[in-house]
Amino acid sequence: MHDDTPSVPFWVIGLFGAAFLIGLSIFLQQSKTIALSDQFARQPPPALPLPALPQLELKDLAPEAQAAARTLWQQLTDGRRGQPVDPVARNSRVQVTIDALEPIAGGVKVRGTVTNLTNADLMVPISAFELRDSAGERYRAPGTTIANLPPGGSTPLELSVPLPAGRGLLLITELPPDPPLEQRLLIDVQGTQP
Repeated sequence: MHDDTPSVPFWVIGLFGAAFLIGLSIFLQQSKTIALSDQFARQPPPALPLPALPQLELKDLAPEAQAAARTLWQQLTDGRRGQPVDPVARNSRVQVTIDALEPIAGGVKVRGTVTNLTNADLMVPISAFELRDSAGERYRAPGTTIANLPPGGSTPLELSVPLPAGRGLLLITELPPDPPLEQRLLIDVQGTQP
């Protein structure tokens, strides 16, 4: 008895298997989002004066927010992580959510996510983020990382800043043509403890 069914050579099966694995690898690489992570550094004063900062002082907050700001400073002083004063900022295209502030040697680490709220891809460079402290010092990242977020996509955000002790901290996210988003992360509580 002889089987006349044509058989597929093993090398053809191997070729199709390899093509499938290559295609899958390309798809996964394209869908993988780069995390926005960098060590921010103090910047020299700008040639032109900067717009006034939102107030980063305790007296400008409602009583319950004052208590939360004091608690955050106590957590950071104790070496623990805490929640920022303004955890979420958003406009029509992007949402920046800061989940936690963590003390690090000589400063603070800011952890969160950036989410694309549009129906199109959105490119978010690390240069879109600037930190300013309550003394007016500016901090920017030297890197050139760019995250390409698909519609509804998110990527981790991790910013380390050498913040002097006791200063408030503001995160500014600028993605033109939208106006900048401002988030008060830390409030200056120096000398305001009861």
